[in-house]
Order: sequence, then structure tokens, then C-alpha cells
Amino acid sequence: MIFFDDFDKEINLVLDDVNSFLGGLEKPISDLGISFLDKFKISMKGFNTFLLFPYWLSEGFDIKDKENVSRKLANLDVYGIMHLRIIDDILDNPEKIDRNLLLVSNICEFKMYEICFKLIGRNERFLKDLEDTLTHFSNAVLYEKQHYAYKGLLTDELKKFNYELMARKAFHLRIPILSYLYLEESDEKKKNDFFSMMECWGTSMQLFNDVLGWKDDFTSGQMTYPLVKAIEYLENENLVDMGKAEVMDIAAAFIETKILEETLDISLKYQKKAIDSIKSYNLYYLNEFFEDASNKIYSSIEKFKNKRESILKDIIN
Repeated sequence: MIFFDDFDKEINLVLDDVNSFLGGLEKPISDLGISFLDKFKISMKGFNTFLLFPYWLSEGFDIKDKENVSRKLANLDVYGIMHLRIIDDILDNPEKIDRNLLLVSNICEFKMYEICFKLIGRNERFLKDLEDTLTHFSNAVLYEKQHYAYKGLLTDELKKFNYELMARKAFHLRIPILSYLYLEESDEKKKNDFFSMMECWGTSMQLFNDVLGWKDDFTSGQMTYPLVKAIEYLENENLVDMGKAEVMDIAAAFIETKILEETLDISLKYQKKAIDSIKSYNLYYLNEFFEDASNKIYSSIEKFKNKRESILKDIIN
């Protein structure tokens, strides 16, 4: 894929930077940090996407020393992804994660802010925007944990599932946008356009991941938009007793309805909104990536549709 193949050098440089920093820390924290990064970048789909986001984004901004700035913000993104994943894992699966990784998370968060402040300097407006970004992220995580944990009852909040709220969890991708906007001294319209892109892309990614990972989400008790719709369908049709839905029931609901296709259709609409938000800024690589993502979502819709129809025909016959 062109948006990865053209950036082999940049990927290696950033990973070398992060490895060098983590390896330079005192043991045993250095070993813990490098071990986590090695496992994380292999297991996490889309790791290079997040790493390269600041490079792709830089095409839309007129700033000095762009290559060096992009590299630093790509470093920031890697630290941000590590910090977010550790926090997320501890909140979602506290019994499965090494609590010592919280110490790595603290260091990664510090490195993010250090990079920001070295690039932007002490700018009160930037600090306020950064504070708001982190507050929105924290509130989204807390809201998800407090209101979207399934305990056998579909509350009114669950039935009105706010999938847009989940996009704010990708806070580490907002900070490079914020940094570029302040480095360029961009106007308000550009700020709105780029953050609209981030909201739409984040929402699209969340919905797409919710479709692909529905089984893990359900077994862990974490509600997502398609799961809410599936349980609501099962209970409304009296196919299961309230709060008694199991994995096979959810699978049956997805076969019998168009919930998965409809969720992906919403994801596709948000992906196209992300493209439209930045179409005037000549972001070649980011647009290529978005177009590719749109094609994958559309292809998934067709696959689910064809597979569901095939299974239904077998049942009927």
C-alpha cells in the first residue's frame, strides 16, 4: 500500500527514537517499556497508521522544518498510543495486565507533553486547548466505563448509544493536529475542518472496530452500538429473556437482521465526511488512506450481506 511503502524510512526512524529513549532509561523500567512496545506494535493492527498520521497530516500545513516536526509528532503519537493502550487495558482487563506498566504509561504521557512544549513553547491558548482535549478524552473513557457496561439491563442511555462520543478516545491523534495548527497560526476555519475530520474518522474507526470485535466486547460486558441493537432486537421479539442473551443469541441476531451492515453503513458515511472535511487541503497520503479505508468498509458491508443471505437460504431450505 502506497501510504505505508513510501514511509519505510520514517517508520524506522521513529521506532529507533522511541526504542533509544526507552532503552536509555534505568533498568528494570527500560526492559518493561521495550518489551511492551515490541509486543504492542506487532499485535496492534494499524500501529503504522497512527505512527504515520503526523507525516500525512503535515502536507496540509505551511510550517518551518516540516520533516523534523513531523518526526517529533510521530514520536509523540507512539508515546500516546502506548499510554492510551495501557490505561485502556487496565480499565478493561485489570486482572490480565501487569500493573507495573502504569509506570511506563506515566513516562509516555510525560514524553508527549515534553514534545508539545518544546515545539510550541508556553502558549496559554495552546495549553487551554490541550487541557480541553485531555478532559474530553477522560470524560469519554469515564462515560464508557460508567454507562456502557452491560449488567443485564438495556438502560435508556444504552438505547441512545452515543457512538460519536467514543471518537474522543483517540486523543493522541488530536494533539498533532493541535500542534500543527498553532505552529502555522491557522485560522478558525482550518481548525474546525481538521477537528471535524478527526471526529468523523474516529467515529468511523470505532464503529468498524465494534463490528469486527463484537464477540470480545460482549464477553467482557462492554456495550457497543451493534451489540445494543442486537440485544434490543432479541428482547423486543421475545427471543430471549431480559438480560439473558448469550454469544450464540447475538450471532443469531446479526444473521437475522441487517444490524452489522447498517453499523458499517454509518461507519462509511463518517469516513466520507472525514474525506470531505479536508478535501481542500491537498493531503494526498491521508486522502489515499481514507479512500482505502472506505473501500474496506464497503467491501465488508457486501461480505456481511452476502454471507447473511447465504446462511438464511440454508436455514430456510
